[in-house]
Amino acid sequence: MSIAVLPPQAVRVIGSTQVLTDSNSLVKELIDNALDARSTSVTVEISANALDAIQVKDNGHGIAPIDRALVCKRHCTSKIKDLNDLARIGGASLGFRGEALASAVEISGSVVVTTRIVGEATAASLKAVGTTVRVTDFLKSLPVRRQTALKDSTKQLTKIKRMLQAYAFARPAVRLSLKVLKAKTDKGSWAYAPKSDASVSDAAVKIVGKKVSDQCQSVVWRSDEHCTDITSSLPRNTEQSGRSDATYRVETLVPKPNAGGSSCVYKSLI
Repeated sequence: MSIAVLPPQAVRVIGSTQVLTDSNSLVKELIDNALDARSTSVTVEISANALDAIQVKDNGHGIAPIDRALVCKRHCTSKIKDLNDLARIGGASLGFRGEALASAVEISGSVVVTTRIVGEATAASLKAVGTTVRVTDFLKSLPVRRQTALKDSTKQLTKIKRMLQAYAFARPAVRLSLKVLKAKTDKGSWAYAPKSDASVSDAAVKIVGKKVSDQCQSVVWRSDEHCTDITSSLPRNTEQSGRSDATYRVETLVPKPNAGGSSCVYKSLI
C-alpha cells in the first residue's frame, strides 16, 4: 500500500483516542471542566459497563449563550487566547486545550450538553445554574477498543472511584458523588459530602476513616518560605495558617514513622 493522506474524519477519530484513552480519562476531563467553572458540587453517573452512559453534572457558573456555538468544537477554549497566556495559567486552570468534548463527540454515539447561567430562564431539563454533560455509547466509533474496554469495565469503575477520592483530597470543600447505574450492588457508588470549610484532614477522615487518618501526619510546603511545616494531629490546626500571599501551597498526608502497616492501606491515595 502506498502512502496516502488520511481523510479528515479518520484523523479526528484517531487523534481523539490520544486525548480520551478510556472512560476514566473522559470523567477526569469533565470533572476538570466542572472545577474550573468554580463548582462546589459535582455528580458523576455512569453505567455498569462504564461505556453506555457517562454523565457529569455540576453547579458551576454555566456556559454563557455567546459561547455555546463553540462548545464541542476542537481547539475552542475560554482558558487561553494564545501561547502567551500559558505563562499565567499555571495553577489557575486544570485544562486549556479545548479537545476533550470534541474528542468525545468523534468517538461516542452522542454528547449532550445542558447548561444554564445566573439570570437565565429556567429550563425544564436543568432548573439549577450549572452544566450537565451526558455521553452515550462511548468508544462507539472504535469497535475493537470498545470490546476491550467492556472486558475492563470493573477496573474502570474502580479507577474512577479512586480518582474521585483523590479529587476530594485536592478539593476537600467540593461535594463529590459517584453513582453506578443499574449495578447489582451499591459497592461501586460513592459520596463525599464535606462542610463548606473542610480541610484535607477532614477529607482524610471521611475517605479512609479515623483509624487510618490517626496514623498520618500533615506536611505543608509553602513556596514563598521554602520551608516545610509538619503537624502531627489531623483535626484542623496550624496546617491551615499558611500566608495568603503564598505563590504555591502544597499539603499532603504521610504515614507517621511509627504507623502500623495494616492501617495505611490507602497510602497510594494519601
